[in-house]
Amino acid sequence: MIGMATTTARDGVRTSRLGATAILVGVTIWGFTNILIKLSSQPALAFAVYRVWAGSLLLLALVYASGRRLSWELVRTSAAGGAILGIEIAFFFSAVKHTSIADVSVISALQPLLVMLFAGRMFGERITRVDLAWAFASLVGVTLVAVGSSGTPVWSLFGDLLAGGSLFAWAAYFLVSKRARATVPTLEYMAVVFLVAALVVTPLALLTGQPLGGFGGRDVLFLALFVVGASAGHILVAWAHSTVDVSVSSLLTLMQPAVSSLAALWILAEPLAPLTIVGGIVVLGSLAAVLVRSASTGRKEVEQLPQV
Repeated sequence: MIGMATTTARDGVRTSRLGATAILVGVTIWGFTNILIKLSSQPALAFAVYRVWAGSLLLLALVYASGRRLSWELVRTSAAGGAILGIEIAFFFSAVKHTSIADVSVISALQPLLVMLFAGRMFGERITRVDLAWAFASLVGVTLVAVGSSGTPVWSLFGDLLAGGSLFAWAAYFLVSKRARATVPTLEYMAVVFLVAALVVTPLALLTGQPLGGFGGRDVLFLALFVVGASAGHILVAWAHSTVDVSVSSLLTLMQPAVSSLAALWILAEPLAPLTIVGGIVVLGSLAAVLVRSASTGRKEVEQLPQV
């Protein structure tokens, strides 16, 4: 069973340095791997199917190579996270194919606001009115992003709606994962999550009629890079749940829109409208202010780190 972190709580720091670093590294990896979805010639859900199956096989191999085993109790505890992640992946991959990376990333940045609404009740995390005020300020930024992106050739209202679905599913996944990680080790949790996600995404792809064949060498390379990179990011974030409050870990994901937008500009030459840039700054600035507040209110460093 996982070695749980021991902390001494005062009125704030809701994170450890190592846990926060793990999340930031994972989020940075996600910011770059998202570009691979756009670069692949495969339909969104077809790419997603191969991604989750390859990811689940990789993680299962790591679990069994380490001498661990999956129990039915562990599977039962982890299955909800996998089902929700499968839905999120279907929304997110489809959104990236239909609209700009910048739009998808910044809409996803609203996730901390949704997480904050439930973190206090579910985990006893202290969310102040000032925190919520900063979080709601991000709504202004998202509005600016939507208006700014609507004039670019890669914008799509349907794509933005798909990104909205991904947003709600991603917030739910964070909350469910935080609860499950209290009793389930990281590798076992992620192995079950991706296996269940694969069982969710596959029928969705089949129902939409998207072809699952025709992978060329270039697509295989993109898929391999995505699976390794994104899986590493998920492991880092899942590991950090034991030492970082979910209201803070969700805020740390705000680095992803900046990374994804810059990567899309650099690799895909996706334009960034002035309002998109301003809106992104408002979103990142508003929610980052909450992170600064949480880091300045104090909680002792974690004395014992969780095992993988």
